[in-house]
Amino acid sequence: MYCNLDRLLAGCVKARAPRPPRVAILIEGFPRPHHPIMEFAKLLFLLREHDAKVTFVVDWYDIRERGLCASVGQMMQLLTHNEHEVAIKFKTSACAAAQLRQQAVEALHFLQRVYGITVVSAKVGCRAHGDAAALETLGITVVDEAKEQHVVNDSADVIKEVQMVLQSLQGRECVRVSKL
Repeated sequence: MYCNLDRLLAGCVKARAPRPPRVAILIEGFPRPHHPIMEFAKLLFLLREHDAKVTFVVDWYDIRERGLCASVGQMMQLLTHNEHEVAIKFKTSACAAAQLRQQAVEALHFLQRVYGITVVSAKVGCRAHGDAAALETLGITVVDEAKEQHVVNDSADVIKEVQMVLQSLQGRECVRVSKL
């Protein structure tokens, strides 16, 4: 009886303890052309060592062109298996809400059908009045101006850059952008 009471009280105290501040790391331009799968595995290992969850931002036009190749599929499986998330980046020339919504529908369908990934975040590049509203009805949050985010571009130095960001964020909880 007392054992269970002690566990219950310990759980209550832990639940009331203040949480560390949260920050999101976004890796943009993922996956870059010819991204080595071994480098990606090292990046995932680094993130696991720091107990960090990140958001990989894929360019819709890029993923539509190269998304069916085997290495991209492997990377997408690995990142979802490790509980990271995918956000979509759109480039809208006229920033028309209807055009953005149509692109988002196509992107959501593609990522769900090909990789089994449900996307909940997007970057649109420009902030026209109707962007957020056009995507909200699809269950997507625009995160261009989300507070407490650090953006790292997917490059040959991505591991080194992510490591530097993680070191600078010690004492903070690194979460997916949708958890901010």
